[in-house]
Amino acid sequence: MASNDQADDVATYAASVRAALSNLPTDQSDVLLEDLEDHLREVAAEAEGPLAERLGPPEQYAQELRTAYGAAHAGGTRQDPALHDLRRAIDLVTASAWYRQIRAFLPELRPAWWVLRAYLLVLVITVAFSSTYNIRPIPNPFSSRGLLEILAMAIAIVVSVRLGRRNRPLAKGGRMLAIAANVLIALIAVPALASMGTFHPFTMVESGGSGQAGQQLYTPSGVVTNIYPYSRDGKPLTDVLLYDQDGRALTLDSKTGDATTDYPVGADGQPITNAYPLHERHLSGDPVPAPRVALPPWPAQSPTVSPPPSPTPSPR
Repeated sequence: MASNDQADDVATYAASVRAALSNLPTDQSDVLLEDLEDHLREVAAEAEGPLAERLGPPEQYAQELRTAYGAAHAGGTRQDPALHDLRRAIDLVTASAWYRQIRAFLPELRPAWWVLRAYLLVLVITVAFSSTYNIRPIPNPFSSRGLLEILAMAIAIVVSVRLGRRNRPLAKGGRMLAIAANVLIALIAVPALASMGTFHPFTMVESGGSGQAGQQLYTPSGVVTNIYPYSRDGKPLTDVLLYDQDGRALTLDSKTGDATTDYPVGADGQPITNAYPLHERHLSGDPVPAPRVALPPWPAQSPTVSPPPSPTPSPR
C-alpha cells in the first residue's frame, strides 16, 4: 500500500473507532483514544494490507479498547501506562506477517491432533487399568492385549476425527469445555509416555520369530522351555546365569512354546538370554506363573566335631 493510501486508511479507521466510542463521556474517550493515530500508523507500517484485515473491524477494535482499558468502569481515571503499552505490543504482534502466517498454518495441524489425541487417550486408559502392563509405543499385534489396544485406537481415531470434522460450531461453553478436555488429555499423557521408559530393561522376543540361537533340552514330558532354579532351602532364585560344560551360555530354543519372552538387556545393549527363570508372558499379555515343584529332602548337616585338645606335657 502506498504512503498516501496508508494515511487514508489510518484516518478512516481512526474516525470509525472514534465514532464507535462517541457514546462515552469525553474524559473516558480521551483516555482510550490517546495516541490512536500514532499507534495505527505503526501497525500500518509493519506490513501491507488494510487495517481492517489486520486489527479487525473498527467497531470490534473499539470494543476491545473498552474491555482492555475498562472504559465502562473507568470513571474518568487515566489508565495504567503499562496496560497501554501492553495493548500496543499485542496489536503489533497480531498485525505482523509472521503471526498471520503461523495462525493460518495452525488449522492445518488439526487432523494430526485428532489422531494424536485418540492415541494418547487409549494410552492413558491402558496405563490406568493395567499398571503392570509393559506399555510400548506400538502395541504388540501378536498378543490379545496388543490387538485390543490397536482396535481401541482405531475406534478412538475414527470418533476423534468425526468430532473434529463436525460442521456445527460449539457454543462458547462447549468450546471452552472441548479445549479443557484436549489440554487435560495432553497433560495426563505426559506421565503415561514417560512410563514407557520406567520398566525394567527387557527386550521382547516373540516365540517362533526371535532369531535367537538356542538349544533344545528334553525331559520325559517334552521340550524344556524354561528353567526355575531354587536354593537348597526352597527359596526361588532369579537372574541365575547358566552355562554348559564348554562355558557357552545355556540358551533355550524360544521357537518352542506359545509364550512371549522378555530378555533383560545388558550394558552393551544385547539381550541376556541365559538368565533364568525366563520372563515369559502368554499371548494374552499375562505373565506365565512359576510351576509348583517338589523339592528333594536334603540330609541334615551333622554337627562338626572339633578334635580334643592335645594334652600339654607336664614339666619334669
